[in-house]
This record gives sequence, C-alpha cells and structure tokens, in this order.
Amino acid sequence: MSAAPHDPSLAALSGPRWRPELLAPAQDFTCLQAAIGAGCDAVYFGIDGLNMRSAAHNFRAADLPELSGLCRAAGVRAYLALNTIVFPGEMATVTALLEAAVGRVDAVICWDPAVLRACRERGHAIHISTQASVANVQAACFYREQGAVRIIPARECTLEDVVAIRAGAGVEVETFIHGAMCVSYSGRCFLGQDVFGKSGNRGACLQPCRREYRITEVEEGQEYVLGQDYVMSAGDLCTLPFIEELMAAGLDAFKIEGRNRNPEYVDTAVRCYRRAIDADLDGSLTAELKAGLVNELQRVYNRTFTAGFYHGRPIGSFAASRRSQAEYRKEYVGIVKNYYDRARVAAVSVLSNTFRVGDDLLIQGRTTGLVRCRVGEMRVEGVLVEEAPRGLVTLPLEQLVREGDKVYVQVLRQGKSAGQ
Repeated sequence: MSAAPHDPSLAALSGPRWRPELLAPAQDFTCLQAAIGAGCDAVYFGIDGLNMRSAAHNFRAADLPELSGLCRAAGVRAYLALNTIVFPGEMATVTALLEAAVGRVDAVICWDPAVLRACRERGHAIHISTQASVANVQAACFYREQGAVRIIPARECTLEDVVAIRAGAGVEVETFIHGAMCVSYSGRCFLGQDVFGKSGNRGACLQPCRREYRITEVEEGQEYVLGQDYVMSAGDLCTLPFIEELMAAGLDAFKIEGRNRNPEYVDTAVRCYRRAIDADLDGSLTAELKAGLVNELQRVYNRTFTAGFYHGRPIGSFAASRRSQAEYRKEYVGIVKNYYDRARVAAVSVLSNTFRVGDDLLIQGRTTGLVRCRVGEMRVEGVLVEEAPRGLVTLPLEQLVREGDKVYVQVLRQGKSAGQ
C-alpha cells in the first residue's frame, strides 16, 4: 500500500533531508526493467485501454502477476493508471481489471468517480490523477474524504500552490518533475477529437497541437505560416535546474512523464533524477552536477526544456519544433546471438547499421531492460577489427545481456555537436 503521509511541518524543518519517491513510467517490460535498473522507487503503467496513454504498448491483465513479482523482488512499488473517463459499457472491464489487480498493485491512479468507488470497494489505495485538476486545498480535502491517499495536482499549479495543497489537505502530494506538457488545461484537449476523431481525454492523443499550421486572412486571402515557434506546442518540463527547491518543499513523490517513451529515455531520466535527488540528500549537489545532468537529458527525446508552471505561468514557453531536440538518435544494428558469462563477452549479429570502436551501443530486451556500453574492442572470428561488418562480432561486456536482445548504435543528429 502507499506510504503513510509525512508531517509537512517536519519536512519544513528537515528541508532537503526528506526523501521523495521517484516514480518512473513503463509502457512494457523492457521499459519496466530499465526503470528498475536505473534506480526508481516506483513505476506506473497502463493495461490495454482505459488509461491516458492508450497509444503506448501497455501491459495486459495477464501480465499483472509477472509485473508485480518483478516489482516486489526489486522493492519497487507498482501503480496502475486507470485515469480516463469511463463509459457505461466499460464498467465491467474496469471492475474485472481492479479485481485482477488486488494484491498486485500498490495503488490505482484514477479520477472518474465510478473508478474511485470501485477501487474503494476492493481496498485499493487511491491516487487522484492530475486529470482531476485539483488546484486548491478544498478540492484535495474532498478527494481525501472519498478515500484518496495521494493527490497529483493540476499541472498548472505553481510550487507555492502545491506546497499549500500538501500542507492544508493532510494528504500525500505527487508532482511531475520531467517530461511532456500539454497546451490545454490539465490535458483536456478536444482538438484531436475534432481533427482525427481520436480523443486525448481517452488516451488517444495524436498531438495535432505540435504541428505547423498555415493561417489564412479572411478578407484579402493572404496566407501565413506561423512563425518559428510552434505556438500550441509546449516545451518539455525539466526541473533539474531547481530540483533542490522541490526537495526542500517536502513533497511525497516526484513523477517522470513518458509512458510513450522508449527504454533509453526511461533509463536516462530515472538515472539523472536519481543522481540529483541522492546528491541533494548527501549535500553533494552542485551547479556543475546539475548542468551535466541536464546535458545528459538533452541526449534523449525532448522538445527543449522549460520550468513548467512551478515559478509562474510560462505564457511564452513553447517548443521550437514538433520533433525531438535530442542530440543523438539510435539506429538498429541487430540482435544478441549469445552471451558468454565466464568470459563476459557478447556475440552480436550485425544485420543493419554497422558501428565502430568508440561508438556507444544500446542493448535492450524484455528481461534485460537497457544496457549501455562503449565499444572498446571487438573481434570477428578472433581477429581484432575497428569496424563491425555484417555478420557475427564479439565484444567484451560486463553486464549480462540475452539472446534476442536488440542492439542499437547511437548516432549524432545532423546539425548537432557532441555536448551541445
């Protein structure tokens, strides 16, 4: 079950000594293993539909025993996101899922009153989704009275607002620290439904806001392409530059957005925030460390970074592009054919793009999660080579990988420079 709320007055006294839960997204088993390996305290996930990332891979109800077992073995809490509105014909599916989740999840993230009631009837701890737009103490108290043990406030709340809710409602508060933001209030967008017939409120967002638009002046017919900025496309939240402020606020949980993201995004985001949180706790957090971690985060998917709403209303904080601004992209290489445990050597079948000594590889799989390595040397039939040809190559690798794991090489994007 969810941890008991801590006393906010004690948090204020102890400042950065309070250790918040670091909560990571997982859309499949590979991302789950990546999150656990990177040091998260908890994961949140969806099952089939009925969650706000229905386009993600998602898990199946039949995966719950395995998923729960992996989390329990790692000492990681598991939260089921069941956070869309629910129509009458879907309640049987909802109740069956909640029945299957009993004893296998630590909380359910929801906001539809029917789901909340069904959770309460089955003894599930309830975390109120940000979709509920809780933005004041009174609303938080209302949900606490309905059985909620944690509130995820509206994304539009400032840090001052969030602290006030935490102190005034006597309930746990979880806040987003990294990832995509929505131009619509609390993500309640109707543009996708209008354009594509796909509702963002049902987890099927196709992000029409992040496209370039041509506007036409009605009287004279002049046409314009909207500027260099994408005026409906919000930048991505990144709180690392001021993470110590969130730590000092004594909040209960820090949440990374990204259940549509790949394993390297999950791994990088969790590792960076784990490092920053731990450094703040032991007094080693510096401006240089934060800058280095931000630079590392820029290597994976992002639309440029913003401080979100924590310090006020970011009226002009829009992305420069609909596409990722990451420095690197990954290219498919092939698969792991074998791993020789005694020798600590991996055999890789190169099927597509090649790689060279000095390149960075990403190896990922359902059980492995994500393993990163820099190629120091490699061999073809026992002979050292500088570049991997198509076929079988072997390379030293300390971390265990498995047959069938996919192998990718990281490549600098055009127009970028390393360390930019």
